[in-house]
Amino acid sequence: MRIATPHTLQGGFVLVTLLLAGTAIGQAVGLRFGEALYLTVLLLTLIGWLGNHLRLTTRDEGR
Repeated sequence: MRIATPHTLQGGFVLVTLLLAGTAIGQAVGLRFGEALYLTVLLLTLIGWLGNHLRLTTRDEGR
């Protein structure tokens, strides 16, 4: 029984990498770790929501 597919593992790796990169950039700008992590999660959530919204909007217009 497989617990995770390669796509799931790759997605998890990408997510962790983006979180660490966003936190490092935030700390380089002068934010504390918690603030940088919060803003990174908020930004990734916003990008995900916007991408899903645009995908659903274009799909509905095609009907």
